[in-house]
Amino acid sequence: MAFSQHGAYKLWVVDRTVFAELTGAWNLEAAKNFKKDFISSADSLGDQWAHLVYLKDWEFCGKEVFPEIESLVAWCIENGLKRTANVYPKSSLKNQFLGEMVVEEQGEFIRRIFDDPEQASEWLSQEGYPTRIE
Repeated sequence: MAFSQHGAYKLWVVDRTVFAELTGAWNLEAAKNFKKDFISSADSLGDQWAHLVYLKDWEFCGKEVFPEIESLVAWCIENGLKRTANVYPKSSLKNQFLGEMVVEEQGEFIRRIFDDPEQASEWLSQEGYPTRIE
């Protein structure tokens, strides 16, 4: 029995940066669809690219989603993701939750958290991924 997707996302690519905006409470179907669409968006970016994700309106997910996101993170790092900026208002709960699914540093990969999209964009630009807020 197939379930309907709960939670939503928008994906877009500008230069060498994949942007994502996640909203709502996610179930496994949302994570599977996001993974498929994300890989399709990032697959042609080469061996050095960045990711900026807006999580202000994301309302968490069940533990069944973790393996799907963890495998997406592994694919991203193996396929050239070097920097990720997470953008959301300060939240120790979100920090802990996301930290369980997404590594902070691995090899050349670095993830940072910002509460201001402009600061996230500035950091990515300083790291070699010129990014402007769309």
